[in-house]
Amino acid sequence: MATSDTVAFRPDVEEIIAEAFERCGIDPQTQTGYKAVSVRRSLNLLFSEWANRGINYWAVEQRTLTLVKDQTTPYTLPAGTIDIMDAVIRDSAGTDTSDQIINRVSIADYNQLPNKTSSGKPSQYMLDKQYTPLIYIWQIPDVTTYSLNYWSVNQLDDITASNQDADVPYRWSDCICAGLASKLALKNAPDRFQVLNEIYERAFTFAAASDNDGVSLRVQPTALNLY
Repeated sequence: MATSDTVAFRPDVEEIIAEAFERCGIDPQTQTGYKAVSVRRSLNLLFSEWANRGINYWAVEQRTLTLVKDQTTPYTLPAGTIDIMDAVIRDSAGTDTSDQIINRVSIADYNQLPNKTSSGKPSQYMLDKQYTPLIYIWQIPDVTTYSLNYWSVNQLDDITASNQDADVPYRWSDCICAGLASKLALKNAPDRFQVLNEIYERAFTFAAASDNDGVSLRVQPTALNLY
């Protein structure tokens, strides 16, 4: 017997919700009205939890921020930016484009810089995780040819309706169903919460283990030039 020869399986939000309710022992066809709002809220809270548990690699995007000569104020990053994974300073002067590592520093390290308006080639940045994130660049660009080329870790798209696709890849399909089932059990089937939460944690462990860039972690000290 032949296989289907297709690789299109990707449960939409309605199917994810149905699977989660079934794991709670609840007929999804009996859930209407306010329950739909409650379930979508639980899904969005699940996405928020994932953002705090590590990098969702499918939500990583390469972006470029054009740096302005002599600008001393911070730059506003796009809405939904959670973190910066890596960054370089790109110099487009002349015919060749060159990239140079730019080091991330803490708020405390940035605050202790004696001259925050010193100009030159930027070598450090500080990410201020406000509701709308800000990035501070040091040194202040002294030419117009610098840009910040960075990998942005982004918020997953909101769930606003049941007839949408979830912003989740195939390999996380079981995890999102298990995670939603755990949250729904807490509200609707507390007697099943413990076992469903254990199943979710196992599914998350498996999914997170596969969600990486395939490179071993290497820790290397870096000397920071704060002055």
